[in-house]
Amino acid sequence: MATPTNAQLGKLLASYLSTSNDALAINFRRHYAPTPILTSPRKTPAKRPVPRVTTATFTYRWLATAPQRITTLYQYLLRARWIAADTNPDDFLAIFSGGTTNCKIRWISKKTHLVYLFRLLTDRQYISTPKGIGRWMIVGNHFVDTHHRPFAFLNSQRIPVKAQPAIEQLAELLNIANH
Repeated sequence: MATPTNAQLGKLLASYLSTSNDALAINFRRHYAPTPILTSPRKTPAKRPVPRVTTATFTYRWLATAPQRITTLYQYLLRARWIAADTNPDDFLAIFSGGTTNCKIRWISKKTHLVYLFRLLTDRQYISTPKGIGRWMIVGNHFVDTHHRPFAFLNSQRIPVKAQPAIEQLAELLNIANH
């Protein structure tokens, strides 16, 4: 049997529709009508966000009266092996000075630990950011992973359940009201 042309299919369809037998017309369309080829627009792959560069740093709330708290935090992070052993204490202090610096701290622990620590420090208002600059921009510009690459997607991290109590204690090291 030869394949009917579009004109012939149109006439057949019209005759089926005129007989008011809807079931036949639907069945005809399902089996004989040409199916259009649907093409969807090509999706572009998601681009990794380009990190904005800043030399701004956090401002530790009690820097003038208790700078030794930052040194204590630095020592605890070294002991816990969350920052690299070759981290300069002056570079670490510079990140909390409120000025500008280009120093990079190599974070060798999990990214979730870094994110949760700075989330606690800023939420509890122990440190603050300059106007118009977010905490994740500062963290992303001054902390690098073990391969010296900047961290990305910092805001989407979960709370590290196992390390949560330890991180909360580290954050409290900077709270001058408790000591």
